[in-house]
Amino acid sequence: MTLSILQEVGNVTRTLGILQLNSTPQILAGSVSNPATFSFPTICRRVPGASVKNVVFGADDDQMEVAFVSTAKSLVRDGAIAITTNCGFTIKYQKAVAQALSVPVSMSSLLLLPYIVATIKGRVGIVTFDSKPLTSNLLRIAGVESHDRIAVAGIENSETWRAMSEPENNTTVSQMIEDLLAAIALMRKQHDDVEAMLFECAGFTAVAQEVRKQTRLPVYDAVSNAKLLMSGIC
Repeated sequence: MTLSILQEVGNVTRTLGILQLNSTPQILAGSVSNPATFSFPTICRRVPGASVKNVVFGADDDQMEVAFVSTAKSLVRDGAIAITTNCGFTIKYQKAVAQALSVPVSMSSLLLLPYIVATIKGRVGIVTFDSKPLTSNLLRIAGVESHDRIAVAGIENSETWRAMSEPENNTTVSQMIEDLLAAIALMRKQHDDVEAMLFECAGFTAVAQEVRKQTRLPVYDAVSNAKLLMSGIC
């Protein structure tokens, strides 16, 4: 399924290609897959076979990598001038997709991690869909070798986690806020030097502003990542 919104700026169409897991995309206000989130047009396309089970929890998969590369190429053929995704764990395909395309690629908000670490004195708190598969290897792909200034909080086994694990993804804003704030509160109890938040999960973007208000901390997410990616081109 393809969602395409094209806007002309002069004679140039500036379009972001968004790779999606092959499940019903979240289109809450502020979500990556909601075209109203951005001031530039987007093309969203599901990657065949890409699910929470095999992208988040699965081992490295050559077939899945090929599927992401192939779908990304189709977005470029249809006018995308940059590529991102609606799942932070797709960082595992960052190198393959970037090397296969002639346009900028930023598969995951986790790629913002070195930048955020450099901007603050304390820790960066990563809030993730599930903390178990957020391995040291994924953080190394993101460009971070040391975990000394990183804390991780997952929402595994919460109501939001269960909803996002299903093909239809019927999560609600109120439930997401409750589950994220609970995970963040536990993180901050364990680490009192957390000075910024990074949402791994692109599904969390719909509540980023509320989390900023409640925690009084900077919050970076998949929307931040997409806007940065496009700002250098547009």
